[in-house]
Amino acid sequence: MMKPFRKKELETTYEIAPEHILEVKDLHVRIAVDDYDLHAVRGVNFSLKKGETLGLVGESGCGKSVTSKEILGINPGNCRSEGQILYRTKSGKVLNLLELDRDGTVYRAIRGAEISMIFQEPMTAFSPLYTIGNQLAEIITLHDPKATKASARQRVLEMLRKVGIANPEKRIDQYPHEFSGGMLQRALIAMMLCCDPDLLIADEPTTALDVTIQAQILDLMRSLQKEFGMSILFITHDLGTVANMCDNVAVMYLGEIVEYGTVRQIFHNPQHPYTRGLLRSLPKMDQVRDEKLYIINGVVPLPVGLQANCGFHDRCEECIAGRCDTQEIPEFEAEPGHMVRCIKLEKQEVHHG
Repeated sequence: MMKPFRKKELETTYEIAPEHILEVKDLHVRIAVDDYDLHAVRGVNFSLKKGETLGLVGESGCGKSVTSKEILGINPGNCRSEGQILYRTKSGKVLNLLELDRDGTVYRAIRGAEISMIFQEPMTAFSPLYTIGNQLAEIITLHDPKATKASARQRVLEMLRKVGIANPEKRIDQYPHEFSGGMLQRALIAMMLCCDPDLLIADEPTTALDVTIQAQILDLMRSLQKEFGMSILFITHDLGTVANMCDNVAVMYLGEIVEYGTVRQIFHNPQHPYTRGLLRSLPKMDQVRDEKLYIINGVVPLPVGLQANCGFHDRCEECIAGRCDTQEIPEFEAEPGHMVRCIKLEKQEVHHG
């Protein structure tokens, strides 16, 4: 069992909007692979309010998970990052997480206690060598030096009840292989909530589950968010889940956020061709039996040697030759709070902040 660690305050602090718990500013992440770099995240900006759920949406390989792991400081050592990730701690101090030592005392105190993450594969999230109760209790004793084995066990039992695991007095002493996939996901959520975090990052939390269990897990997350007042960064490629879970949506493509707005703005007034393509790809209840689903032709390219242009231009049915493929596209404001990175909105007011 690791020894508990205590927070040390840093002298350098920053300012963010009073209602925000997180602000990501001009984030770039490059991954060194052999003799070249993958520019996985390119100038990403977004913010998150207390109690809000932001959906980060896009195809596999667009940079969603790299962005989320950079917030926690758990990307592998071959990743280099630039920009700012400003986080308001429980003490009220605002820190730039990119300036912290990833293995240092401050980051380790924040990681798990203030910012937690639910990973997409619950089957591999637990060690097979220790009981579920032992692994959940370790999180508590690691972040709370005053916690005893008895108090940690009671807290674990309380959290297992909250996430709907039946007979927690028995389950607490069982091993991961004795849990079903849905129960493991619930146990993982309990683990992430043991220290009452302010920010929960959910990276495809229902991908490995069947649809019935998915609905139960999403309902559970909503109720726990309401109870604990958490902010949630919800990462997914499932737009149906986004419609049910999120307040705001950031659509990501090739390491950039190409459209940002409320759920209503994104679903009822999508402006970027990529967003419209994603929505058209969804099956509909009134769809004719033999009608084929819409497909966005091509795949997300490797982020290597990227030029100053729209990253989506070679897959876009609305591409303007000589413009989309030759110049960097700024953000435009389609309507208040609805930002779009598309040249077709250039007559709109450019967003500067």
